[in-house]
Amino acid sequence: IAMIARGKCGIETLAAVTFTRKAAAELRSRFQVNLEQSGGKAKGLEKDHLAEAAQHVERCFIGTIHSFCARLLRERPIEAKIDVDFQEVEEAQNDRLKDEAWDGFVAKLFAEDDPILAELDEVGLEVGQLAGAYRTFTNYADVDDWPCPKVKLPDLAPAVKALQGYAVHMEKLLLSLPKDAGNDKLMPKYRSIVRAVHRANLSRPAELMAILEQFTKAAVVQRNWPGGRDQASEESDRWTSFCGLADPLVGAWREFRYEKVVRLIRRAAEVFDRFRQGGGYLNFQDLLMRSAALLRDKPHIRQYFRRRFTHLLVDEFQDTDPVQAEVMLLQIGRAHV
Repeated sequence: IAMIARGKCGIETLAAVTFTRKAAAELRSRFQVNLEQSGGKAKGLEKDHLAEAAQHVERCFIGTIHSFCARLLRERPIEAKIDVDFQEVEEAQNDRLKDEAWDGFVAKLFAEDDPILAELDEVGLEVGQLAGAYRTFTNYADVDDWPCPKVKLPDLAPAVKALQGYAVHMEKLLLSLPKDAGNDKLMPKYRSIVRAVHRANLSRPAELMAILEQFTKAAVVQRNWPGGRDQASEESDRWTSFCGLADPLVGAWREFRYEKVVRLIRRAAEVFDRFRQGGGYLNFQDLLMRSAALLRDKPHIRQYFRRRFTHLLVDEFQDTDPVQAEVMLLQIGRAHV
């Protein structure tokens, strides 16, 4: 209001951005009320400026960052290379589109017997387990680089031999251990691992690693062990030592699987991108990224919008994410913040 009153800018070149629709609606209402009140108290040229603004208050943009980006794109859709009648997609609808794209992608994998299915089976994964990872991945479309180098697994034969030997020790020990371990966490792990080793085909890395993943910190209650403190301490040390063997192998295994997982969900994300584009849909992230690209890559468009909006007021600017900040800083340029 002060800028308008002093002639720093006109109502049609002023934009105010906040981060929720509720906040934008409140800001719009308060602005209009205060604009009229200030106009009633002002004198001279300031009164004229405020009166003119009050007559055309609808020309002032007040809204969310996403609606601001939508405004930019609707003014220049051809240059932004988007459908001129694009539809803004709310979060709930975007989630439905995301799931629909995933379902279609998975169905095609099975219909074509895609080789990635065999790769996932090799590492003990099913496509259905990756739906959550896919949804998370697609929330970060602005991240260009997801490093996932191919990792070669180390020789697992020594680990298999060590595990088999340890399992024999565990099984013998279980004969003397109480059925009720109380608060002790190591005894139940012994029982679980012995059962798993009997069932597993340890020549398959996925089955071996499923057992090695169980070797994590386990609290020992000394008084619950038949041999008391000495036995409990000895078994705890043995367990800790084997964890030191298992941990780097499990880490290497997860890196080995990670490359396959990221490769698959990248493909699924690309299907989701094409799905939205084909339907003329833009989600919140699309609005931001398309606007940033439009302003960044097309200087004449950037200059047009700098004349179009000479003053940009941003609520809680410190909370903007990098893409939001890029849009605002590209838009404002040498104009006033």
